[in-house]
Amino acid sequence: MNHYYTDNSDLDSNRREFTYYFDNEVFCFTTDNGVFSKNNVDYGSYILIRSIYEKELGESLLDLGCGYGPIGIILKRFHPETLVELADVNSRAVELASLNGINNKTDIKVHLCDDITKLDHKFDTIVLNPPIRAGKAVIYDLYEKSKKMLNESGHLYIVIRKAQGAKSSIAKLETLFDRVMIIERDSGYYVIDSCD
Repeated sequence: MNHYYTDNSDLDSNRREFTYYFDNEVFCFTTDNGVFSKNNVDYGSYILIRSIYEKELGESLLDLGCGYGPIGIILKRFHPETLVELADVNSRAVELASLNGINNKTDIKVHLCDDITKLDHKFDTIVLNPPIRAGKAVIYDLYEKSKKMLNESGHLYIVIRKAQGAKSSIAKLETLFDRVMIIERDSGYYVIDSCD
């Protein structure tokens, strides 16, 4: 099955732009065919950002499965001192995220990467809106690799709908982390904070 967490660079291009407002800040995002939620920032990502943007996120943050970059770029705007990196397997998404970083005047680094354990350092925070259509095996692998790439006392924040496997994700995360907490519930979405 085709889904967004693949390299969709062979799809016809049809770029578009939209303006997005978050906490009195204005963002402009360029999107295209073959990336997740191309018409606007999806509600799950919004809830994830809203839940954590005022938290202490540490010195380094990775937006895993970044798509065209809204989560990482918005968090960077509110945490200019944090080293923010983005990663995705979709080359079109990576190109767009890099462009959006420039257009939104945010200093981010974007990786085309199918295995974040190959990155050269660990992170204090990893954020993930899991690619549900990719299936549990892919999603759980992302959880496992995130655990390996977190610094001591680091946090993995995910957003997932109750109807799309939140309970089973919590069970999986509990095998990896000492503490797994639901920090936000909204419209069927859970934001889950996992840490040791």
